[in-house]
Amino acid sequence: MLLLAIDIGNSSINIGLFSGPVILWKLKLPTYPVRTAEAYQGEINALLSKIASGEALGGVIISSVVPEVTGILREAVRELSSKEPLLLNASLDTGLSFDVYSPGEVGSDRIADVVAAREGIGEPVVVIDFGTATAVSVCKDGIFLGGAILPGIGLMADALHRGTARLPFVEIDRQSGDIHAVGRDTNKCIISGIIYGTAGAVERLVSEIEREMGCTFEIAITGGYSCLMAGLIRRDFNLEPDLTLKGLRLIYERNA
Repeated sequence: MLLLAIDIGNSSINIGLFSGPVILWKLKLPTYPVRTAEAYQGEINALLSKIASGEALGGVIISSVVPEVTGILREAVRELSSKEPLLLNASLDTGLSFDVYSPGEVGSDRIADVVAAREGIGEPVVVIDFGTATAVSVCKDGIFLGGAILPGIGLMADALHRGTARLPFVEIDRQSGDIHAVGRDTNKCIISGIIYGTAGAVERLVSEIEREMGCTFEIAITGGYSCLMAGLIRRDFNLEPDLTLKGLRLIYERNA
């Protein structure tokens, strides 16, 4: 069965086509500017015609943290499958229970991340998603316990530029970079502060989580900046760039 998994994030829309557990192809689109349903449908159809060789989709599942895009993409993919697209939220059968005040407010991407991490590396597990925001999600004994959210790497760079008179905006490469703790100019100082500051912040958060919970956690990292951050995290971890898409596949199979 072919499954289309769509993760609508604040900065990018990640789309994966699965055949069973295997990702046949991935497509990454910027979230903004928002396109029409016809434009999204045309781009997805073009790839399906090349990769799927006419095979019909068995289903579509969508995770979204951007409400204004959710309905447009849902409309775009509705005709691609005989089944109504499944929209991920905490009320679906995810295999998780929620020990948080408002399960409906938990980001659907965080739910998918935890589901995939439990399946792939076990638990108790902490998932660190280095995206537009850096989201830390905690799961133990099948219970989503919450976590922490802090500004993401790109947001920090933008805030420093917008909130100061002279600091420039620094584009921080998502894949690699010449990063040193001691910056020799303003740009390098900003990069050092953001990158090493983020690494130190998440390591401290994990340590505090383990202290509060009284156990050691497995760690999975994902998100657009995960490959960049992977070289700076001193704790043992599993790098899973496609964690959200994998979680969407698992959730769809539970609810199909």
